[in-house]
Amino acid sequence: MQRIWLSLLCCSALLLVGCQLTPHAQGLQSSHWTAQHYQRQDQVEVQWKDKSYSFLLYQQQQGQQLSLVGLGLTGQPLFALQFDGQQVKVQQRIQQMRLLPFEFVVRDILFATYPNFSQLGQQAVSIEHSTNHQRVFIGGKSILQIQQQEKLIELDNLQVPYRMTLSPIENTLNADQPEQAVQP
Repeated sequence: MQRIWLSLLCCSALLLVGCQLTPHAQGLQSSHWTAQHYQRQDQVEVQWKDKSYSFLLYQQQQGQQLSLVGLGLTGQPLFALQFDGQQVKVQQRIQQMRLLPFEFVVRDILFATYPNFSQLGQQAVSIEHSTNHQRVFIGGKSILQIQQQEKLIELDNLQVPYRMTLSPIENTLNADQPEQAVQP
């Protein structure tokens, strides 16, 4: 009897989860998002459970629109996103990434890499700083830990949990553009 009850409970939970809309990432919308020119390139390593993934990430902002493009290490396009300070728009993604909650991924990447993102007026966000380390709280809950090292950034999402390591790559695409800071 207990086994039947547990099975019914699990099926009900799956139906509820399947019927819900994708939740919005708290701490992403910015009331002070400004137009600027910004570029950054990273090699990204993601560790989630017993799996690891690697890809190249290119960020470019011109005006209000920040574009994020992910490429496999062989050059295969994985995803293309736009962020305007309010929402993430998925323009392209491979089939294997169709369920990935890009709002949360973009939020975490911006806290780790975008200059002063934590000071752009996100609601319910507070930051605890220490030397080369910051802890992001959203709604009073510790969500992210970001460790800055000389040549990499380690981001730990405490909710999911997963770890992302971002290693900056020299910007060779626009040699005539001035270098942008790679640290937030």
